[in-house]
Amino acid sequence: MGDIAARRGELKRGIIKGVELINNVSIDIPVLAMNGSRDGPTLLLMSTQHGIEIQGVEVIRKVMREILRPRSLRGAVIGIPVGNPLAFMHQKYLSWIDDLDVGQVRADMPAGNTTERLAHALWTEAWNKADLIVNIHCNTRPDSLVYQWINVANPATSERLERMAEAFGVTTIVSDEPLAGDAPPTLGNLAARKGVPVILEELIDGRWISEPSTGVGVRGVLNIMKAFDMIDGEPEPQGGIPIVPGVNRFHGIIRANRGGLIRLLKTPGEPIKRGEALAEIYDLYGDVIEEVRMPVEGYVWAFPCGQSLNTSGGLQAVQTGANIAYAFTHEED
Repeated sequence: MGDIAARRGELKRGIIKGVELINNVSIDIPVLAMNGSRDGPTLLLMSTQHGIEIQGVEVIRKVMREILRPRSLRGAVIGIPVGNPLAFMHQKYLSWIDDLDVGQVRADMPAGNTTERLAHALWTEAWNKADLIVNIHCNTRPDSLVYQWINVANPATSERLERMAEAFGVTTIVSDEPLAGDAPPTLGNLAARKGVPVILEELIDGRWISEPSTGVGVRGVLNIMKAFDMIDGEPEPQGGIPIVPGVNRFHGIIRANRGGLIRLLKTPGEPIKRGEALAEIYDLYGDVIEEVRMPVEGYVWAFPCGQSLNTSGGLQAVQTGANIAYAFTHEED
């Protein structure tokens, strides 16, 4: 893939050709490829689809440079430390050129706009070659809940997604919404149509390389590899983080009706009753001007607060309509 080819028992690194800036500088996608000594599935690990979410970079480094050995690997591992170099280089959530998300644009457009061309390169050179995909994201705040998201509506991928989620071992948000026939050909949608399972992992403290994110991410990836017989060993349970077990469902985004500073009254992963205050917004004079209440009995997984230039979590402040919290409910153990 890209400019590299890894033979049996080799680890190689190189680039997937990206895009060219106005000064002729090429912005390429870094890639690692490890080809095991025996047959097995191809696992793709990708981090930093969003430019401020870098914990997965360290997870991929530890897994591929410190822990795995080609001679004991069955199958292959592709590592993409930075999936959107245009966002990463300017420490922005989205591509700085066109303000687009490489995971949300069409990935079938070799002659498309700048971010579409990055998405097309990712699809043709990496995603399209994988049997299993772990897409590593991060919430900004260190007090967020580590969680994962799977969509089990597709019978071609549901069983493997459930195995991947059980192996990774953190709070699981489950969706069963079928992929619409007219859904755009994004990276994830193209993978679903091909029958390739994609699990989204959300670590925490996204702007820093830190624990517990690194340890949880490495342990979870190795657990998936063990569950699919890519390496020897039994999965190790996650520890040191709160976990809401069983099946959980995304309820929705809780938004601010007023603008100001925000005081958080609850912790991600803490049970919250319907109607209970989870935050309050106060003005610059210190007066509380809105109590933010939980719309349903359940939990929140993160408090992203307001955003500027499509990048959240810069300040503990919100504007009208800002995303205060992600709410979810617990369905069954």
